[in-house]
Amino acid sequence: MLVYVNSFLFEPERGPDQIIQLVARWVSRRSRSSVDAQRLAVGIRELRLRDGSTLTSRTTLLADNCRAYPFWFSARLSHPDDKTSGRRWTTEIGLCQKAVDGPVECSLLLKTDEVSARVTAPIQVTRPKLVEQLILSCNPLGRTPGLKVKQLTQESAPAFLHEVERAERTYPIAILSAKPDEGYPVDPERLRSILVGLADVVCIPADEDTFAIEDAVSRRFMAFGGAIKIVFPGRQGERGHFYENVRLDPEDISEFLADGRSIESEVLAAITHRTNLPLSWQHISPEKVAQAALRAQLIRTIQQSKTNEHSQQLDEYIALLAEADRELKAKDDELSSLQSDYQAKDDETRSLAADVANLKYALSGIQSNDGEPDSLTEVIGPLRENIVAVLDGSPSLQQVVALISALYADRIVFLESSRSSVKESDRGGFRLGDKAFELLKKLATDYWQQLADGKGEQYAKSAFGHNAYSNNEGNALSVEGRRRRTFSYRGRDFVMEKHLKHGVKDSLAETLRIHFEWVAAEKKIIIGHCGKHLDF
Repeated sequence: MLVYVNSFLFEPERGPDQIIQLVARWVSRRSRSSVDAQRLAVGIRELRLRDGSTLTSRTTLLADNCRAYPFWFSARLSHPDDKTSGRRWTTEIGLCQKAVDGPVECSLLLKTDEVSARVTAPIQVTRPKLVEQLILSCNPLGRTPGLKVKQLTQESAPAFLHEVERAERTYPIAILSAKPDEGYPVDPERLRSILVGLADVVCIPADEDTFAIEDAVSRRFMAFGGAIKIVFPGRQGERGHFYENVRLDPEDISEFLADGRSIESEVLAAITHRTNLPLSWQHISPEKVAQAALRAQLIRTIQQSKTNEHSQQLDEYIALLAEADRELKAKDDELSSLQSDYQAKDDETRSLAADVANLKYALSGIQSNDGEPDSLTEVIGPLRENIVAVLDGSPSLQQVVALISALYADRIVFLESSRSSVKESDRGGFRLGDKAFELLKKLATDYWQQLADGKGEQYAKSAFGHNAYSNNEGNALSVEGRRRRTFSYRGRDFVMEKHLKHGVKDSLAETLRIHFEWVAAEKKIIIGHCGKHLDF
């Protein structure tokens, strides 16, 4: 299984020899053995090391160990998994320098091989530690992504948008947002060192106005409240330009940590899932170096034969060598064509997948970033049940919230905190589902319309009457009570004193409080709590 593939362009001071020496030191430390860099550079058929690993290398050096150009080199280290029996890890490092003093292309590949389908232990995606050493020592060219952590601010937003939409961009961008008083979900510098060469890392400072940044770059290129968003290069589909993205919400991140998985590993896995295959086609493998050596030998033999006197029989051998060289080139062209066809089909498939997602979004009325259903049945079934329950006059609070979310997705946002309080009330035997629907429907229609028309709070609150609506909690609110009514939305904290109310008992079953805030910039009502009475 492919775990990690990457490719770099370096300008090391001592050329390919400097990289080969770093490889030799890395293998020596990894295997607790002594590996001679000079021996590695001229080629090793097979070397068994102290820890049970095996090292091989290939090169295109001439018979007198002189270097011809283009120069090719590849090394392969294979070793058993320390914890999982039946699994073997292989790391390959390949180099190509086309001319003296030219940049050195360096590719790395990490993969596993299992003896059978019974080896099912999960793999934590990682990158070889050698990558970090190469970046520090070998002068990567400036166009290498991930060489430094970048900042997304109001000032840099136009430049960021230009970079995201740049047609020549070939790498993903990982966008980190921060939670107030908690910071980023993963250390940005640590994530950058893991993704270097594969993706850029962009951080949104906690004190930035995320609403203003969103206005500049659009919501699809933003992350909020401790979420991570990965934006892949744009693709041209039949319905226009689209950008695949992967979003890791704070809930996902908490789940990863609870399962003992690292966040940077999950981000790397999401990226390599899309980059491994195309990068593996460019990888400088031992087989590719062996083919380059064979081709170089064929060319030298053909050239030498043209300068020497020889027999007719030798002419026939030379013709065969020339034909073999032409066949190798034809196979390379054929393989390149197949890879291009595959990439085109993959682009088409992803474009169609985006179209399907957009159609599901339109049919369901559910915001795409809140999760997309797998089929229309998955949307219609629960929606039908919720409507029937409301018409019967006996819906649960969860059914009411689900129905309002579907019908008014463009007006109402239920935060995760509100959904948790909804579940708590239902577990406590909530019996006011019809009243909850009445209040939430008025909130999403009459109240919302008044504010959307710019008429202000005084006009809007008349939708509920005096007893059902309260603009604040008065002077009775303690510091702790204020904290209970503070909810985070897109990186901003809102103290939600405005609330709808029904019932006065200290009862999950017979009392309802809906705390909310109007966000004028989005023309949306954000609900932070929907359930029991909150203590003052």
